[in-house]
Amino acid sequence: MTPSGIVTLTSDFGTADGYAGALKGAVLERLPGARLVDLSHELAPGDVTAASHLLACAAPLFPPGTVHVAVVDPGVGTARRGLALRAGPQLFVGPDNGIFGGALEALAETPVIHVLENRSLWRASVSPVFHGRDVFGPVAGFLASGGELASVGPAIPAAELVRLSAPVPSPVAGGLRGQVVHVDRFGNLVTNLRAPDAAPASLEVAGHTLPLSRTYGDVAPGRLVAVVGSSGRVEIALRDGSAAAHLGTGAGLVIILRAPREST
Repeated sequence: MTPSGIVTLTSDFGTADGYAGALKGAVLERLPGARLVDLSHELAPGDVTAASHLLACAAPLFPPGTVHVAVVDPGVGTARRGLALRAGPQLFVGPDNGIFGGALEALAETPVIHVLENRSLWRASVSPVFHGRDVFGPVAGFLASGGELASVGPAIPAAELVRLSAPVPSPVAGGLRGQVVHVDRFGNLVTNLRAPDAAPASLEVAGHTLPLSRTYGDVAPGRLVAVVGSSGRVEIALRDGSAAAHLGTGAGLVIILRAPREST
């Protein structure tokens, strides 16, 4: 694989402290010419599910040979493994805690996975509570410079990769039962129902029945609307506001997708 020189960064570090900057420095120490792209550093602390969703939306859009570093790592310093993996034309580095599941689903590729055990690729001094800076960043810089994936450590089968327990839609009378799996910064409620499941249809959510619309502007300000979002998942939004705040709810909310009744 020809490296693109691009390294994306996803974390829950925020920007008030120096953690995100230290991660960037660790990458640049190995590859000074790396092009660093911040996907987000504002994820809620420890929210691996949100990080997985973010990577699923963004990673497939990058050129072949891009390295994606993801550090939302509540288990840092424990027995959880650090990984580097290849899925199709993309490379990923981070903890083995389910964070890469969304991207792997979006890329629809069986990953080649290696455990990070070659300590010569890490920083000389490794903090047990900052593997982003001391392990993942240096390894990402190594891979982005053209280093071989197999050099980071031994391979493991794809079946050993930790996966998040993701809810899947289930059939109900006249439709599908899904749920909200993510709330974005606009307060939109993103569900686990995908576009092919949703045509043409209406949604039942928190006592409301919403026809599936094409865009947010199809309803008046202050009204709820159901659309297929840019990720291909059905989402519930509030025109010019937050659906999550309006409904007082978030992840886990049950959604029923109903096909339209045939006229008789």
